Amino acid sequence: MGYSIYVDAAAPGNHNDGTRGGIGLAVYDNHNEIVYENGITVDSPKDNVELELMALVEALEYAEDDDVIYSDSEYCVKGFNEWLDNWKRKGWRRSDRKPVANRALWKRVDELRTEKYVEVVKVRAHSGNKGNENADALAFVAAQGQMNIIGS
Repeated sequence: MGYSIYVDAAAPGNHNDGTRGGIGLAVYDNHNEIVYENGITVDSPKDNVELELMALVEALEYAEDDDVIYSDSEYCVKGFNEWLDNWKRKGWRRSDRKPVANRALWKRVDELRTEKYVEVVKVRAHSGNKGNENADALAFVAAQGQMNIIGS
C-alpha cells in the first residue's frame, strides 16, 4: 500500500463575492506520519466545487501507483469512480445531455487516472479524521492568501 493523500478545498469568501479560494493536500505514510503537505491559493475560483476538483487534480499529479486519495467531496469521488467513463462515452455530456461542468479539469483527471493506479475514497468532512482536518486547515490558510498562488 502506498501513501494516503487527503485533499480539501476552502472558499470562505465565495458566498460574499469572494475572489480567492484554497486547496490543501496532506500526505501520510503507512505509519500515519506526514510526508508532505501543501496549501495552494487559487485566485478567482468559480466555486467550491471547482476548488474540490482542482484539489483532486493536485493529488493525482502527486500520487503514485497504489496511493489512496481521500476527499470529502462526493462530486469528486463519484465523478472519478462512477461517472467519468459515461461522460466520455457521451461526448463529455451528462445523462440529461447537458455539458459536463468543469470539463477541462475532468479531462485532466481522466488523463492522470490512465497513468497510474490509485483509489479515490470518500471521507466524512469535519469528523475528526486527522488527514481530512489537516487538508481542510491547509486549504483555509491558503484561501487567506498565505500560501503558493495559482491562477490569475
